[in-house]
Amino acid sequence: MNNEEKTKGAIRAFFQRMDGKMKDILLLVSLAILLFVSAWQIFHAEESEETSLIGATQEETKVIRLLEEMEGVGDANVIVCQGENGSKNVVVVCEGADNLHVVIRVREAVAAALGIEEKAVKVYLKKE
Repeated sequence: MNNEEKTKGAIRAFFQRMDGKMKDILLLVSLAILLFVSAWQIFHAEESEETSLIGATQEETKVIRLLEEMEGVGDANVIVCQGENGSKNVVVVCEGADNLHVVIRVREAVAAALGIEEKAVKVYLKKE
């Protein structure tokens, strides 16, 4: 007999010795652990993605990912500021801001993504 067969045999023997009540308790504990792990992965998977951009809100993270997919933008940081009157202002700092065409496309994309006016988006060059 190899080790795998011995292990399977020991597990079978363990379960055969258990009475019905112990099997029910073991089943409930197993299901509780499975439920806890599943819930943890569901609720914390998004959080772990978001913490890759430390301190960024979900909205900022989505805009950053959008901008970094655009040609010429390069690495980008975004801050969305909520005004007292409910208006939003956005500051974008990116590597490609030295190119006027990139700045225009960034302002258009951010405004469209957040549903705000282009004049509320300020774009600045990221230092090297």
